[in-house]
Amino acid sequence: MDDMIMFFGSWVFALLFLFLLGVAVTFFLSFFRKQEYKEFNPKVSAVVPCYNEEKNAGKCIDAIYNSDYPEDIEVIAVDDGSDDGTLDVLKKYQKKYSKMKIIKGNHEGKSEALNKGIKKAKNEIIFTVDADTIVSKDTLKKLTGPFLDKNVGATNGSCIVRNKNNFWGLFQNIEYHYNNLIRKSFSVLFNEGIWFFGAFACYRKCVLEKAGYFKKDALTEDADIALEIYSKGYKAVNVYDSYGYVLAPSKLKDFIAQRTRWWMGVLQSLKKNRHLFSHKSSLSILFLFVNQYWWSAYSLLSLPLIIYQFYYWLPFDPGTFYEISAYTFRWFSASGPVYVLYMIPVWGLSIYNIFGVLSGMITTILLIGALFMFKEKLSLKNLIGVFFYFPYTIVLNSIIIISLIKIRFLKRQYFIK
Repeated sequence: MDDMIMFFGSWVFALLFLFLLGVAVTFFLSFFRKQEYKEFNPKVSAVVPCYNEEKNAGKCIDAIYNSDYPEDIEVIAVDDGSDDGTLDVLKKYQKKYSKMKIIKGNHEGKSEALNKGIKKAKNEIIFTVDADTIVSKDTLKKLTGPFLDKNVGATNGSCIVRNKNNFWGLFQNIEYHYNNLIRKSFSVLFNEGIWFFGAFACYRKCVLEKAGYFKKDALTEDADIALEIYSKGYKAVNVYDSYGYVLAPSKLKDFIAQRTRWWMGVLQSLKKNRHLFSHKSSLSILFLFVNQYWWSAYSLLSLPLIIYQFYYWLPFDPGTFYEISAYTFRWFSASGPVYVLYMIPVWGLSIYNIFGVLSGMITTILLIGALFMFKEKLSLKNLIGVFFYFPYTIVLNSIIIISLIKIRFLKRQYFIK
């Protein structure tokens, strides 16, 4: 029985290795292509949905107006029925920027707030920015370049965590860089993006109209609208060197709530647009489906396997506390794969552990590569985050399981953020 479980586990981790190897090959091949867009500066309307963002909305609006975009930007702030001082902050900034427009509404959710602003916008290119996001000076100028291609319906850039000096912020920052690396690789290699993060993005207004605007019953309106755009025959591309600095959850409770909503929302959007899972779709689109369903299945299978394997190889001699401690340390850190490779002359190769070891090594290489690519300092803190990234993935996989359980019993309803 033990051998059967271990043999099954070896196949699961072999599939994990092949998946990560595919990502690594895509990353490597992307170096042989450059992402270059000619400058294109159409008139733009920026829409900022705000709900209880009195601490952040002002900084967000300042960042938009401080952009080095050569054309005037129409800025529309939409207050989604805030019950704090957000509206007062917006009125204060309206005095600072006299052309800024404010739309006040009831609390109907981010999607409806976005739709209100988009419908009032007078320009064809819509720049949406979450109120807690700060964009760089050149972000907008870089996001508009791809719209010279009439087939491009939306663009977005790389999200960077700005509150990364806490425990959860440290790991989320590394994870965001890793995701940005994958998004950049696919967009450069296949000229079409994968995960579409709506913290800041640009859209053609006519394409949003064709897609029926943002859907109020979508858990993740950004993923949903991106798939709707693909369904209408347009592309969404990632401009990796355009940056937006976002606030990530700093408490475990908030982190779980956010990631549960994200995972359920993407599954919801993929099911709704399952016709895109076709040989006619690009590899980037197919990867969206494969990625989401693979990690859903892997999370369900891997957690019990990891627990089983941990005890399978655990030294049970009660007199070797140091060995047990060292064993546990290696299991939950990047030193584990290195140690197994070091011990190959003694232990020999084993199908039971080799694929897990190789997967850990590929992940570590990609994480460090992502930090380099996005010019993150290889500080002691970041190196510690990479070194102990494996336990963080266990948390992520546990959240996926929670998401799958919740979506199984989720009833049809509107989701107000």
